[in-house]
Amino acid sequence: MVLDKEAGILREVDILVKYRYAGHEFSFIVECRDRSRSETVEWIDGLIGKSKSLAVNKVIAVSSKGFATAAVTKAAENGIETLTLEEAEESDWTDFPFKPGLVILTDDVYRIQNVLYEINGSYRQLSELGTESNVLINDEIAGDVRGLVEYFFKEHLAPKIDQYKKDHLLEIFKTKEDVGKTLLIESEHNFNGIVVQNEQGDMIELNKLKFIVTGQRQTSDVPQKHQKFKDKIISTGEHLDKDGTILKFNIIQDPESGKIHGRWHRKKGDDCA
Repeated sequence: MVLDKEAGILREVDILVKYRYAGHEFSFIVECRDRSRSETVEWIDGLIGKSKSLAVNKVIAVSSKGFATAAVTKAAENGIETLTLEEAEESDWTDFPFKPGLVILTDDVYRIQNVLYEINGSYRQLSELGTESNVLINDEIAGDVRGLVEYFFKEHLAPKIDQYKKDHLLEIFKTKEDVGKTLLIESEHNFNGIVVQNEQGDMIELNKLKFIVTGQRQTSDVPQKHQKFKDKIISTGEHLDKDGTILKFNIIQDPESGKIHGRWHRKKGDDCA
């Protein structure tokens, strides 16, 4: 039985493995199936939904008849390892302990997918009003609909999203696989005194807008070497940046405090910064 962190209840799994590594507690689950055909993506979908809130570090799926190609791909994209029964029997299970990883990611590139406006208690496409339609603030023309959307997004919404992502980074990106996924943001904003005059001359008051935005980033894995020293995990790695400099990382996991301590510096030739 494993704790479901979101539901606050215990969930049943096939196999639960707990172990200590360099003073830290880790665990992974093994879910198994013995059927007459290879497992499809539907079983993997079920494991993703079931395991995303379980208090474990890793999920391994074992099938006596193997997996369909789509199932293997979907599992890998969501951090689930797939093994046939023969592979599971032949595997050295001491290779499975969780070790810290390091990923470098760029700032997100945001794209506005849609903007909706509220009218009579429901949302409609803002584009229906015409992107070139005049926007009036306090009865004076202040630009057009396109300009309003672009200005508000650039000056207010994008910085707000960046700050939220910074403050909740580990909640948004719970796993390495999450880091590479597209963010989907829905954000509602109240407006006062803003009116759109459409092509027919009608005056429509904008009381609330809903922005639907996606965010994508580039990621780079940093190869690391792990070793134990005085019951601590010490990880070191290097990354060649686009400008030709080398980023060097040193990470120490302290089992007593449960904290991770990291240092990095940038090196170019014999110069360090």
